Amino acid sequence: MADPNIVLGIDLGTTNSACAVVQDGRASVVRRGEDRIVPSVVAALPNGQLVVGLEAKRQRAIHPSQVVYSAKRLIGRRFSSPEVQRMMRSVPYRIMEGDNETVMIEVGGRRMSVVELSAVILRYLREMAEEALGCRVKKTVIAVPANFTDSQRSATRIAARLAGLDVIRVINEPTAAALAYGYIEDMDRRIAVYDFGGGTFDVTILQITRNVFEVLSTSGEMFLGGDDVDDAVLEAMVEAYQKQHGVDLRHDPRALEQLRVVAEQVKIQLSDHPQTSLRVDDVPAGSDRDLEFAMTAEELRTIAEPIIGRTVGVCEDAMRVAGLSPSQIDEIVLVGGTTRLPLVRELVQSFFGKAPQTSINPMSVVAVGAAIQGAALLGSLVPMASGGVSMPTMAQTAVLLDVTPRSLGVGTIGGNVDFIIERNSVIPVERTRLFTTTADKQRYVRIQVCQGESPRFEENTKLGELMLSGLREAPRGAVTVAVTFEINTDGLLEVRALDQDTGQEQVATMRVLGGLPQAEVDAIIARTQNSFNTDGSVASRL
Repeated sequence: MADPNIVLGIDLGTTNSACAVVQDGRASVVRRGEDRIVPSVVAALPNGQLVVGLEAKRQRAIHPSQVVYSAKRLIGRRFSSPEVQRMMRSVPYRIMEGDNETVMIEVGGRRMSVVELSAVILRYLREMAEEALGCRVKKTVIAVPANFTDSQRSATRIAARLAGLDVIRVINEPTAAALAYGYIEDMDRRIAVYDFGGGTFDVTILQITRNVFEVLSTSGEMFLGGDDVDDAVLEAMVEAYQKQHGVDLRHDPRALEQLRVVAEQVKIQLSDHPQTSLRVDDVPAGSDRDLEFAMTAEELRTIAEPIIGRTVGVCEDAMRVAGLSPSQIDEIVLVGGTTRLPLVRELVQSFFGKAPQTSINPMSVVAVGAAIQGAALLGSLVPMASGGVSMPTMAQTAVLLDVTPRSLGVGTIGGNVDFIIERNSVIPVERTRLFTTTADKQRYVRIQVCQGESPRFEENTKLGELMLSGLREAPRGAVTVAVTFEINTDGLLEVRALDQDTGQEQVATMRVLGGLPQAEVDAIIARTQNSFNTDGSVASRL
C-alpha cells in the first residue's frame, strides 16, 4: 500500500537524476548506499537485461552501442527535428524513426521509445526511494527545464506513468530551485536561477514576496550543456592520440566512448585542480596502444569558453523580457553540475555583479525543491530557508506564478503564424479563437499548432495537428467554432471547442507529433508489469 503522505520530488536530468522527500519538516535527497545522484544512463547487458545508473555507465567503454545516455535531449522531439538528427551523428547507439515521428532507440535487441527508456530511470528512482523509506510511493512532483515544449512535458508525464508514478504537478526546474533556497520565508527579493545541466541551459528571473513566487521571465537553449564541454575535451584527447600514434579515432565508436568517460572525469578534476595528467590503457581495447594525456585548467578554460559564453546571450534575453538590469537582481542561484566549473561561476559573477549562492548542492537542489512543492500541495510541514518548518496552513497558501516559455500559435495561409498565447504569459492561461468552415457541408477543420517566436510556421517547433470533427453540415462560413487553448499549471496544452450557434461542444483531438499514442502507452504498461528487478535492473522480457 502506497503512503499517501509522501511525494517524491524528482529531477530527471540529462546526465544525472535525483529524487528527494520531505519528512517531519526536513527535505532530504534519497540515497542507496553512498549513491545520491544517479547517472541517467540505461544499458543492455549481453543477456539482454537492462541496468541503470553507475552499472550502466560502466558499460560505455565495453558495449557502447548498447548504452543509452543523454536521452533527455531526445524526449518529446520529432524524429525529423534538427536536434535528433544531430544526436544521431554523435552517439554510438542507434536512433531510428517510429510511428507518428517518434524517436526510437535500439538497445538489447529491441526498439524502445525515449519515453520508455526515461521510464526505466524513473522506475529505478522510485524503487530506490521505496527501499530507503520502507514503503510504497506513488505520488511525485517532477521537474522539467523551463524551456521544455508541451510535447516534452507530455512525454515526461507519460514516462512517469509508465514508471508507476502519479504526477501531481510538473514544475519548472528553476522554480523548484528557488523553492529549495527560500520557501515561505519573510523575504522580498529578485532571484536569477542559472540552470546549466548536462544537456540544457536556461535562466529564470523570479520575484519572491513572502510566500508568492512570481516568474518574471525565462529563456533558454535546449541543446547546450556540460555534454558539450565533455565533447570539447574528448576532441583534445583524440588529437593527442593521433599525434602519439598516427591513428584517427573519430570513426571508432568503442574507442570514443572509452575516452568520453575519461573526458568527463578530466572536466570534473579541473574544476578543483590546476592541472591533471593521466594514462588511458589499451585504446581501443585490444590495440595495446595507450594514451598519455595532460590538460591544465587554463587549457580547459580556452576550449570551454565559447560554449559557456553562449549562456550570456540567454541571460541578456531573460533580463530584457523581465525589464530589469543585472544590478537589480538580489541573488543568483546555481543549478546543474556544469555550474561547478570555475569559469561558469566567474561568468555569472561578472554578468550579475555579485557572487552566486552555493549553499545547496546544484546537483540536488531541483529534486529538493520539487519535494518541497509536493509537501506543500499535500498541506504538509515544509522546510524554511531559516531552518524551521512552516505550518500546513502556510504551505497551502504558497503561490507559484509561473510563465509559459514559448508562444503558442496556429498556422495560417501562406505559412505564417497567428499567435494565440504569447511567451511569458502567466500560467494557467487560456485564449479563445474563432474558426469557420470554408466549404459547403464541411464536417471537420484541421489546425496546425506550433510553439516558438518566429512569424513563419516552419521555423517554430511543430507540436501537432488539432482536428475539430463532427461539425454540422451547413453552407460555407455558416459554422463558427470557438476553440479555447489553455496552458495549465503543469505547462501542458489543453484544447476544447464549442459551436458558437448551437452551443454544442465539438470534438477536438490533438495528434502530437513525436508522441506515443494512448494505445501504445497502454500496451507498454501491460508488458512492463513486474518486469523490474529489486536491484534496479530490468528483466529482458521488457
